[in-house]
Amino acid sequence: MNTLVSQEKNAEVANALDTLVQPRHRWYFVKEAFSPALVRQALQESQCTKGELVVDVFSGGGTTAVTAASEGYAVAGFEVNPFLAFVGNSKLLSCRGSTLVKYAKDVLDGTMSGGRSRLDELSTFSEGSDRNKWLFNREVLTAFDGGWKATVGADKAVRDLLRLCLVGSAMDVCNAIKDGKCLRYRTDWKTKQFGTRDFCKAFQDRIEMVKDDLKSSLIRKANAEIMVADSRTLDVMSLKGRNFKLCVTSPPYLNSFDYTDVYRPELFLVGLVKSQEELGEIRLRTVRSHVQANWAVPEGQALSPLLAAILSEVEGHSGELWNKRIPMMIQAYFEDMRQVLTRLKSLASPEASLWIVVSTSAYAGVEVPVDLILADIGSRCGWSLEEMRVLGCLRRVPGQQWDRLAIRNNKNPHLRESAVIFRNKPRMKYFGFAEKAPGAPKGDSLVLTESQASQAVSINTPAAD
Repeated sequence: MNTLVSQEKNAEVANALDTLVQPRHRWYFVKEAFSPALVRQALQESQCTKGELVVDVFSGGGTTAVTAASEGYAVAGFEVNPFLAFVGNSKLLSCRGSTLVKYAKDVLDGTMSGGRSRLDELSTFSEGSDRNKWLFNREVLTAFDGGWKATVGADKAVRDLLRLCLVGSAMDVCNAIKDGKCLRYRTDWKTKQFGTRDFCKAFQDRIEMVKDDLKSSLIRKANAEIMVADSRTLDVMSLKGRNFKLCVTSPPYLNSFDYTDVYRPELFLVGLVKSQEELGEIRLRTVRSHVQANWAVPEGQALSPLLAAILSEVEGHSGELWNKRIPMMIQAYFEDMRQVLTRLKSLASPEASLWIVVSTSAYAGVEVPVDLILADIGSRCGWSLEEMRVLGCLRRVPGQQWDRLAIRNNKNPHLRESAVIFRNKPRMKYFGFAEKAPGAPKGDSLVLTESQASQAVSINTPAAD
């Protein structure tokens, strides 16, 4: 099969690294996000006008909402994780920088006075005589609680921005850092001995950053909101009777990451969950992309010939799987995504565009072409497949999977990230980089019909550097 991309990559729009420095986006870094550049690209190519609605049904850290709202578009976001919904909504807020600084002084006084943390002695959140590792030193939890209580009297916008800074500061001095699907303890966490002074310094730095961005990045009367909702259950009331013109979204990757667990510290810190049982309830409302929950058994629908072929191959290597429920997870994931695609079709305007950023995955050395399968399923749901744009190759593939993929892919192992682009009204069917895309590399592109796409099992993309 012909190469879909040249050696030049377009991966800068697939990852969130630039959000570390971009105003508002940098208020809380969400590693799983994509670049705001992708949203701007989608807005341009979809010819979306300011009066039309932009949506994101897996809002995450709010990249789509913040980018579109900053340019004056109406936005509706949906996110099942209440902490991430809080993050996204907070990034949309505006207030006077001087007002924020004024209340921040009261918060700093509160951190020095301290308070009794709800997490004290809970699980591994705080130190205790019965454990040798804990996420937060007691001084940090005490300072956080005192600061949180000091935000109560502020107006909502100021209060939520202060609280976002408090949570970010707590994670800045957490004894563990996010590392892929889990939290990994810092190698020097015991010697650092994070305390009140470290927490206050982190808080002051964050307040200064937010104050600067409030001045340089204005969102006036944002007609944007992120709601806590399961994207599989959206209906016409979810959009208040409106149809959307553009959806830019990125569902959980089919990589067995439990994103609920990744943000467990924040969910407990802000009191959105108070027990493992409540955390489990949120987990069961997420897309079935991992095996760390007692999911409902998939219905086993015949969604796509390509999916059926991949499942058969994975099951043929069942002895190599690290969890016997992986084939069930793969089927359940695509059943959930079919439901999302069907819901979106019912809420789309006649000229709507849908951009879905996904990644391929691999189990027992078998690559699961998530992008191609979604392209096939979406077409069967009534969407018109316009393009599959390969954004780049993932550079971190687990060693065991790398070896197996190398054997089965002519020593050229890869997992790719792609944007699967649909339109509600038929246009052209095209795979590869569009010449119209800003910054798209030049080179050969492959044009496939939908039936050919559904039969494709792999794509010969360049190996990661």
